[in-house]
Amino acid sequence: MRTKIITSIGPASKSHDILREFYRLGVRCMRINFAHGDARFWGEIVSAIRDLEALVKDYICLIGDLPGPSIRLGDFGELPFKRGSKIVFSNAGDGVPVRDIEFYELVDEGDIILLDDGRVVLEVVSSSWGRVETIALTDGILRSGKGLAIRGKEISSQILRERDLEALRFSVENSFSYIGASHVRSPEDLRIVRKTIQSLGGKQKILAKIENMSAVKNIETIAEEADGIVIARGDLGMNIGLEEIPAIQRRIINICREMGKPCIVATQILESMMNSPVPTRAEVGDLYGVIAQGVDGIMLTGETAVGMYPIEAVKWAKKVIERAEKDPEIIYGGTEQKKIVSSIGRRGRLPYGIYRLSESMQAPIAIIDIDLRDAIPISVNKPKHKIYFITNNIDSYRQAHLLWGVEPIYTKDLSESTNIIQYIKEKILKEASEAHIYDKLLLINNTSNKKSIEIIEL
Repeated sequence: MRTKIITSIGPASKSHDILREFYRLGVRCMRINFAHGDARFWGEIVSAIRDLEALVKDYICLIGDLPGPSIRLGDFGELPFKRGSKIVFSNAGDGVPVRDIEFYELVDEGDIILLDDGRVVLEVVSSSWGRVETIALTDGILRSGKGLAIRGKEISSQILRERDLEALRFSVENSFSYIGASHVRSPEDLRIVRKTIQSLGGKQKILAKIENMSAVKNIETIAEEADGIVIARGDLGMNIGLEEIPAIQRRIINICREMGKPCIVATQILESMMNSPVPTRAEVGDLYGVIAQGVDGIMLTGETAVGMYPIEAVKWAKKVIERAEKDPEIIYGGTEQKKIVSSIGRRGRLPYGIYRLSESMQAPIAIIDIDLRDAIPISVNKPKHKIYFITNNIDSYRQAHLLWGVEPIYTKDLSESTNIIQYIKEKILKEASEAHIYDKLLLINNTSNKKSIEIIEL
């Protein structure tokens, strides 16, 4: 499985048994959504994941999603309702609590409010300071902490609020690998997040979550600044309309490939598995299509965080990915993919040349390095053959788990290149199948002052 699965960890999946099963199924990237819970809850999850690391003698990639400048419901439990019901939002205790004052500044009579990834639709019938009355256009349930969107409008708050700063401090203290910057609108938002991480002593990479029209319009400059992109289809669909998502998703994936940036698709991948042990045919088709477009990873959110069947969701995601990856014309050689791969663009000629050499030699690639400078652009090219990334840097090792087709290998001493090469040769021969019996290895060694590229006979 070369396309990576990211599992969101929550009440349904934070037990040691489920985390072990995720690992057994090939999951190496796990996510915490900082919009929910508190530092104590987050700490319980991190502790369980570190226990898993000790058990399996491996390092896991942790991703922390910041709440960002979003509007969320306060704490009230849950409120079931029927279509036509009157629902009042208030900051004075006489309705569903919304404490964010910008909500009351933004909303107007006639606006459409969406919640729960668009499943809840409300129309505003009156709006005054601190109180908004709506009529439900759908049946549904409102729950504490859920984010809401006002269709066609974006909040203008600063990218980092106090809760974001708390989450960033927690992430740095607990050695997270990536930070998901939520509701970004411009590359300047990412620069603020990166500067804040650095001020806290962190080196986390940043994934820009694309959730609003400003981010879509600025996608190229945002991708340039980010270390990766997450297409957050839930909020994006609420903000710009579901019918726009497929075209925007395809465009963003293509831009990421051209710019050499990893791209992840998130939200409602296998949504029905929140309550069912089997996905729908439409979900399987959607996931297959996402893989065919060349995405680097998929992120399961509610399916694994709070759903009833977290293990089954991972099993099905793995099953669909493995089936899609059996079709080389879809993943590596389709017309659209050929066009993208042949466009060197901003990825640099050397990684592209290594990719082409690997293809012509029918050889796997091994990269010995302390960072991901070569691994990322080579991975984004989607070579047919495996990429081994050998490093003595635990941070780089963890971060490499997110990269398509990359198998990271940790060693304490990179100077023992002869032993490393022998280990890789033995590993390749051991993993060889009738379909892939290799006789050469393409080695990129960045451990000295000068990069070396060698062809190793197996």
